[in-house]
Amino acid sequence: MKKLSPQSVKDSPPNKKSSVNIHDEFVRAVFANLELVAEFLKLYVGKTQNGFKLLTLLDLNRIKLETTQLFGPEGRQRIADLIFWIPLKDRKGSAGVVFVFEHKSERKRSWPFQLLKYLVAIWNKFFSEAKNPEKKNFMLPAPLLIVLHNGSKPIMNKPKLDEYIAKIIGTKQFIPKFDYIMVDLAVLSPDEFGTAPLLRVILELLKRATDGTLYDVRKQILEPLAVIRDDEKTRYWIQQILRYMDKAVKSKKKELTPESIDEVIKPVYKERSTKMSLTFLEKLEAKGEAKGKQDMVLIALRTKFKKIPTYIETAIRQMSDPIALESLMSEIFESQTLDEFADALK
Repeated sequence: MKKLSPQSVKDSPPNKKSSVNIHDEFVRAVFANLELVAEFLKLYVGKTQNGFKLLTLLDLNRIKLETTQLFGPEGRQRIADLIFWIPLKDRKGSAGVVFVFEHKSERKRSWPFQLLKYLVAIWNKFFSEAKNPEKKNFMLPAPLLIVLHNGSKPIMNKPKLDEYIAKIIGTKQFIPKFDYIMVDLAVLSPDEFGTAPLLRVILELLKRATDGTLYDVRKQILEPLAVIRDDEKTRYWIQQILRYMDKAVKSKKKELTPESIDEVIKPVYKERSTKMSLTFLEKLEAKGEAKGKQDMVLIALRTKFKKIPTYIETAIRQMSDPIALESLMSEIFESQTLDEFADALK
C-alpha cells in the first residue's frame, strides 16, 4: 500500500491548540448525522441476540438528537458527548430509549461513574418535566449506553462501577449494577467496521488517527466513499475528513501539504481530485475556512431541524469568524428548537 512520502508531510511549529480534543470534536460533528447513528447501532448493538431484539422494537427512522446540556446550580454544563431519543415502533405513549454515546481516547477507571451521572441527570430531566411523575403510566426511558474508544492502546479490562467503590461488609447490595457497550477501535479490524461506506470511513479514520497509521489512507479511508455518487454531500464529507486529518497531523507538530492531499485523493477520485484538493485548500485559508464552516453549520442544522428559515441562513452566511462559526456547532447539539438556536445568533 502506498504511503505518503516524507516530503509530503513537513514539520511545522507546535500547535498551541493541540490540547483541544480534536477527536471529541470530530465524533460529535459526524455522529450528529442520524443515518450514521442508525448504522452504528445496527452494527454494534444488533450483533447480540438481545441487542437485535431491541433494535426490532425501536424506530431508527425517528432518532432525535437531544440536548447534552442541563441547567443546574453551576449553570449550563455539557453532560455527555451525544444523547439521542429513540422511540418505539408501536408509538404507544412516550416509551422509548435514551441513547448516551460517549467518546473516549484513553481508559479511565471513572468511565462507569461518569455514565451513571449522565443517566441520573437525564432521568432527572424527564422526571422534572413530567406533568405527574407519580402516575402509574409514567416511566423513565430505558437506557442504552455506548462508549466509543479510539485510544492507541487496546483496553484489556473494561472499567466497572463496583471496582470504583469501596468494599465494606454489609454494603454490597446498595451498589448500583449496570453495564455499557464498549466499542474499542484498537482491537477491531477493518472487517468489523461494517459495510456502510461512510461509517467504515469514519471508524477507520478514528482508528488510524491514534494508532500511528494515519497516512495509509488511500484504500481504507477514501475508497469506500468512491461508491457514493459525486454530489455536494459526498464532497462535504471528504472535506470534513481532510480537515480532521489536518488537525490530527498538526497535533503531532506536522501538517498536510498540497502534495500530500493530492496523493490521498488522486488514486481514488482521479480527475475529480484536483478540484477537491483546491476546494479543501481554499477552505483552510481565512475566507475559505469561514465559508466551509458556514456550510458545515447549515448542513448540521438541516440534518437536525430539516428546514431552516431564510433569516437564520442569511445570518450564518454573514458571519466570517471561523471560531464563532465553530462554536455554533455546540449550540446546534444543545438547542431543542430553532428558536433556541436563533437566540445564540443574537
